[in-house]
Amino acid sequence: MPDTFEYDRHFNFAVSPEVFWATVSRTESYPTWWSWLRGFQSDGLHDGAHTECVIQAPLPYALRVGIDVERVVAPERVETRVSGDLLGPARLEITPTAAGCAARLVWSLELREPWLARIARFTRPVLTWAHDRVISSGVRQFERVALSDAAPPG
Repeated sequence: MPDTFEYDRHFNFAVSPEVFWATVSRTESYPTWWSWLRGFQSDGLHDGAHTECVIQAPLPYALRVGIDVERVVAPERVETRVSGDLLGPARLEITPTAAGCAARLVWSLELREPWLARIARFTRPVLTWAHDRVISSGVRQFERVALSDAAPPG
């Protein structure tokens, strides 16, 4: 399906899974960590939580999404369902490593925003670039801002 974006990446962090979890659970801080969030309201990070957000791409469009938390296994995993301009499952898996932890982001999201879905057939490389840029800048911002005071593993 041409309008579906598959994503499966690992990111390594120099903090324990517990410290990573404690940090990522502070959903009220997300707008200060991630400059691309233009709107954000969240119930937190627990089973049944709901989040509404607006994600500003590095191109002239924004995506409005809802995120429903289906299952949380702290400090190991969050399973969600995304709705709105994107639709599909997404999850975060956290595993210990010798240097701290690894976070795996996985999703399969259908592009539902009508005009983007129409042009995706012709501009997929540009949309993929914008998506990957938001994620990579988000990981860097998370490390620099959210984890800057976190304790190292061990």
